[in-house]
Amino acid sequence: MLRLGWIICLLSSWASAQDNVIKLASGLTVEPYIIQEQDAGFEADIVKAAFAAKGYEVAFVYQPLLETQASFRSKSIDGVLTVKANYPEASGAYLSDDYINYRNYAVSLTANGYVIDQIQALRPYRVIGFIQAHMALGEDFKRMTQNNPLYQEMSDQRNQVEQLFKRETDVIIIDIRILTYYRNRLTHNPKNQPVNLHPLFETSHYQIAFRDAKIRDVFNSGLKEVRDSGMYDAIIDSYLSNPNL
Repeated sequence: MLRLGWIICLLSSWASAQDNVIKLASGLTVEPYIIQEQDAGFEADIVKAAFAAKGYEVAFVYQPLLETQASFRSKSIDGVLTVKANYPEASGAYLSDDYINYRNYAVSLTANGYVIDQIQALRPYRVIGFIQAHMALGEDFKRMTQNNPLYQEMSDQRNQVEQLFKRETDVIIIDIRILTYYRNRLTHNPKNQPVNLHPLFETSHYQIAFRDAKIRDVFNSGLKEVRDSGMYDAIIDSYLSNPNL
């Protein structure tokens, strides 16, 4: 998979020895954050770049979130991606600085003219959320899902985006970067319809749970370097602006 040339050069120049490999558990594919088949995605690339800046390599272990708890306890991994302080994986762990965030919106076609300024306003509409959205987006959203017989959840977020532009649903609940990524990859003309982003949810910030405070500190230092250099934003932009990635 193609990358920005200067990002490749930086990662290559920071390549580390095999005995400096950090093993991190990641959830299953959530493109473009994590692309398991290519050992890539901008979340994965940011983590690799942060450690590469300090002379370390990263090996990802892909497994469902529940399995990462056992892996962490057995010390077969050094850390777990995409956690919050209240997650079981974070118990007794050393949490990194915030390194990635998700910005979920309710998204509708502008032509429909929907006024959605609060979560309960979603109740009359056909709504497709991502898997476990009813658990992830707060009690008000959970109540809406319980009282809306037209609500459903879908694991394939590309299909979410397709159904919106084909008018097979009224509203989708999706992260703005995931929406942009899949919209760029749709091939049919309806994808060019303008959309409204209804900001009903707070931004979700995530950390990495590490077993070792020293490794956590190494990551935090490398992450700051990647951010300060502009590389952090360039990695994200490379996935969102280029449909071939």
